[in-house]
Amino acid sequence: MIRILHLYPQLMNLYGDYGNIVVLRRHLEELGLEVQVDRKEPDDIFDPADYDFIYMGSGTENSQKVALRKLRRQADTLKFCLENDKVILFTGNAMELMGKQIDEEEGIGLLDFSVTTTEKRYTGDVILHNDQIGDVVGFINKSSLIAGNRENALFTYEFRDRNLVDNEFEGYRLKNLFGTHVIGPVLVKNPSFLDAIVALLAGSSYRKIVFEHEEKAYETTLSELRKRKTE
Repeated sequence: MIRILHLYPQLMNLYGDYGNIVVLRRHLEELGLEVQVDRKEPDDIFDPADYDFIYMGSGTENSQKVALRKLRRQADTLKFCLENDKVILFTGNAMELMGKQIDEEEGIGLLDFSVTTTEKRYTGDVILHNDQIGDVVGFINKSSLIAGNRENALFTYEFRDRNLVDNEFEGYRLKNLFGTHVIGPVLVKNPSFLDAIVALLAGSSYRKIVFEHEEKAYETTLSELRKRKTE
């Protein structure tokens, strides 16, 4: 059985990011795997180490701070999960919790970066690239700047709207931990990224699954963004 932990789905619930869990579950079940999804809110008692996949989506700036203070109590367990190759994905501003610091508050400390909240909002469409995953499309909407080590960068920019001039790379990966500001939801919009996560979770049961409507939607979005890249 694959056990999925969806962290704080009511608190961190912007942009339909629950769709990442829906599409992941569908692909795993298509492989014949049994999947259990547990949704846990900040006051629930649970152990992240009991799960194979840990996910948190994006929320408001206020919700993010609440999530940070609650999840920070689980920092040691989450570090254990990272070191023991659990698959972890935080999207939107949830990914900022993984760093060392958000403004004056201590982060969870899984990754070597710090976050500064800004009055400016950075928004826009992107094409990102990772050598293993390929091109990833999506949208970024944030009011923060990231300062940190580029060594564990997840993506480079292939295209971004002019408003997104904050960093030269996007997101982080360390072992099986993925963090990205991309919303959309990112796994729904990007079959190759979804497939990479499925492969990590499925192990020897993995085989590539293609849903034509997912591939067509991705190719359409990628094509439209590439047209804007050449304008």
